[in-house]
Amino acid sequence: RFEQFARCAYAHFLNYGLRLSEREESGFTTLDMGNIYHEALEKYSKKLDHTQDDWFSVSDEKRDELASEAIGETIDEYSGYGIFDTAQDSHTVERMKNIFRQTVWALTTQIRKGSFVPERFEFSFFESLDMDGDVQVDIKGRVDRTDTYTDDGRMFIKVLDYKSGNTAFDLVKLYYGTQLQLAVYMDAVMEQKKQTNTSVSVEPGGMLYYHIDDPVIDLKDISPDETLSEEEIDRMILRMLKPDGLINSDEKAYRAMDADFEKDSDVIPVKLKKDQTPDAYSKVASKEEFEVITEFARNKLHEIGKDIYNGDVEVNPIKTKKIDSCAFCGYQSICRFGSKIPGFSARSFKGGKKDDVIEHMRNENAVADFRIGH
Repeated sequence: RFEQFARCAYAHFLNYGLRLSEREESGFTTLDMGNIYHEALEKYSKKLDHTQDDWFSVSDEKRDELASEAIGETIDEYSGYGIFDTAQDSHTVERMKNIFRQTVWALTTQIRKGSFVPERFEFSFFESLDMDGDVQVDIKGRVDRTDTYTDDGRMFIKVLDYKSGNTAFDLVKLYYGTQLQLAVYMDAVMEQKKQTNTSVSVEPGGMLYYHIDDPVIDLKDISPDETLSEEEIDRMILRMLKPDGLINSDEKAYRAMDADFEKDSDVIPVKLKKDQTPDAYSKVASKEEFEVITEFARNKLHEIGKDIYNGDVEVNPIKTKKIDSCAFCGYQSICRFGSKIPGFSARSFKGGKKDDVIEHMRNENAVADFRIGH
């Protein structure tokens, strides 16, 4: 909801204020697919918990068996929603089953590369933000997966969000409030862990999106005479299913996610230089930078919450190369936005390097702290 407001206040008003919705049609949508994957992954983790195995010890055969059961049961629960109405839908369902088994394989392989242990699935959190004038805004969310790794008095936290769409992490989007999710999740989980684990130092490990997909391998650089082994093919698929997000630049943290890589990790967005430190293309941040990001996200929630409470319903979509608020908006026939129409204007912003964006966040955090102090 907060992200939708950041994209366009008017679309937020039509959705949550007037509660307008598109006419429902029978059929199988991308949203249905995403919900099924999420529910099936939760079922799989619960089924695994009821066995004598865990993510590190389960056999390939048992993993595939449990995965097939989980996706099959979940799809059956949707059978009354028109999911089997057409031959194309039936084909989609079979493809989903294959993608889900591959997803569980990839997630299992990623976990086994390091020492982080999956701890909680579909973790719900709730907190209240105090606004001006004794106004409170309630924040509710659900984290798909939380992993932890504890060593030498330090507990590292990793949050993972499953996406059926192609969502890439972007600090610029976070800065403008259109991609707050991971930072808010990390902040909520960290605070909860600090309260229940007072004997260790709770630190960020990483916040990541996992894209549920069936990637197509590009063989243009492979010689026609070259034969790829099954292991080589699996590694290529694994690299294409690498989660995207931000990793703690502390070696102890990223090595706990992939212990053995020498240059380019197959399972996290980290590449190493000759001195074995992350290069400029790695998506990493220091502990202090994580603190800046999560504090900024918390302040952004305050800012957006106040704007919502004050009744901001401006038609103010964002139009950039990365974001087009109108592209998939169902309310275009109502607002009739047009950049050439007097009174209408779109917001735009330029990209920026990570250090520059974080510095902007750091400065705005300082301003917010000053206001609170006065």
